[in-house]
Amino acid sequence: MRRGVAVVRQRQAFFLAVSARRLVFLASVFICCFCLGALLGAFELLGGSFALLKGLGRPATGSGPGQPVLELPPGPLANGVLKDLLIVLDPGHGGADRGVCHFPDDLIEKEINLDMANRVRAVLEAAGARVLLTRADDVFLSLDDRARAANEAGAHLFLSLHVNRIPGHPECFGAQTFYFPGSTQGERLASIIQEELIKVDPENYRDPLPGSYRVLRLTTMPGALVEIGFMTNARDRELIATEAYRDRIARAIAAGVARYVAEQGLTAGKDQTPS
Repeated sequence: MRRGVAVVRQRQAFFLAVSARRLVFLASVFICCFCLGALLGAFELLGGSFALLKGLGRPATGSGPGQPVLELPPGPLANGVLKDLLIVLDPGHGGADRGVCHFPDDLIEKEINLDMANRVRAVLEAAGARVLLTRADDVFLSLDDRARAANEAGAHLFLSLHVNRIPGHPECFGAQTFYFPGSTQGERLASIIQEELIKVDPENYRDPLPGSYRVLRLTTMPGALVEIGFMTNARDRELIATEAYRDRIARAIAAGVARYVAEQGLTAGKDQTPS
C-alpha cells in the first residue's frame, strides 16, 4: 500500500514538473514573440532597414524613412532650385584609411566624414535633390574610384567632406573650403559654401583656398572640398563631437550648394557647367 502511494506521489511530482516546464516554455515563447513583434514594428517604422536601428536614441537629423521631414529655411533651399539635380557627396577616407583621429575623444575622421555626408544628404534630399554617396559604408575607395563614380553618374556637383589637421599647430582652427586651382566654378562654389559656414561660426571667417586635390582634378563637374574643422584644435574637436554643430554645418553646406545653383541657373535638364 505504501509502495502504491509512493508511486502515485512520484507520478504526481513528475506531472507537476512537466507542467512547470511547459509553463516556462510557453512564457518564453510569449516573451520572444512579444520582443520579435516590437522589433518588427521598429523595422517597419524605420523604413525596413535593420541598419537604421543603430540610430535609435539619437536626435533625428534627416528626412529619410521614419524621420521627421526637415523644415527648410526660407531661401534657395526651400525654393526648389535643387529639384532633381544629382549631387555626389564624397565622405573622405574609409576602411583601413581612418584619416585623422583623436582617440581620447573617440573621434575618427572616416566615421565623422560619413556621418556628415548623411546629414548633408538629408538636407539636400529634403530640398528635392538626388544625392549619391561615393561610399555608404566603412570601405576603402581610391581617389580615382571616387572621381570615376561622380563622372559616370553624370553628377551636377561634387563635394568631398573631411576633417582637417596640422600637426604641431594646435592654434589652427575653423572650417575651410578648397577648390582646384584654375577652376572658376569650383572656386565660386567653395566661396559660397564658406560664406554659409561663417554664418554658423564667425571663427570660420576666411577665404576659400586653392588645393591640388586629385579627387577635384579628376572630376569633370564643379566641385569643392570641405574641411569641417581641425582635429588638432581643442575647440574644434569639442564642436565636431556635438550633434548640434554637425547639423548646423550640414545645413550650411547644403545652403551653399543651393545658393550656387540658384546663382548659376543650373537645372536638372541642363548640362553641368564646366568646372
